[in-house]
Amino acid sequence: MAQEVNLNSLQEVEREEILQVLYRDQAVQNIEEERIRKLKTHLQRLRWKGAKSVSQEYKQKSCARCQRMLGFLLNRGAVCHGCSHRVCSECRVFLRRTHAWKCTVCFEDRNMKIKTGEWFFEERAKKFPTEGKHETAGAKLLQSYQKLSKISVVPPTPPPLSESWCSGSPG
Repeated sequence: MAQEVNLNSLQEVEREEILQVLYRDQAVQNIEEERIRKLKTHLQRLRWKGAKSVSQEYKQKSCARCQRMLGFLLNRGAVCHGCSHRVCSECRVFLRRTHAWKCTVCFEDRNMKIKTGEWFFEERAKKFPTEGKHETAGAKLLQSYQKLSKISVVPPTPPPLSESWCSGSPG
C-alpha cells in the first residue's frame, strides 16, 4: 500500500526546494502539536480543579466542578448528560441554538475535540477500527532523501518562542 518515493529523477536544485517545503511543513506540524498540547493541558487543569479530593465524601451534595454545596430546594444542581456529574447552575454552559447544556469540563472537552480535529479521528476509528496511524507523504519524502543523501537530513532549529506568544490563552 505504501509506495516508496524515488527522488533520483530530480535535479539537486529541485530536491533542495522540496526539502525546504518539507522543513516548513514539519515546523507547522510542530507548532500545531504545541497548540494541541496547550489545549489538552487547559482541559486537564479544569478537570483537576473540579476533582473531589479523597477526604471529601461523594455522599455530600456538592457541585462536581466548583465544589459548592448544593441545596435541597434551590440550586440543587442537575446531572450533566456528558459526564453524569451533578453540577450547579454556575458550572453549566448552554449550547447555541438548543436548550441543551453541558458542564464546563464536558463543554471544554467538546471544544478541544473540535479545535484539534480529534472528533474526526475518533469517528474514523469507529468506522475503520483496523486503520492505524499513517505516515505522511512529507515524512516519506524525507526518508527517501535521507537514503539518497550521504549526510543525514536534520531540520534547522527554530528560533525560541517569544514570551508574549507563550503567555497567550490556548486556542
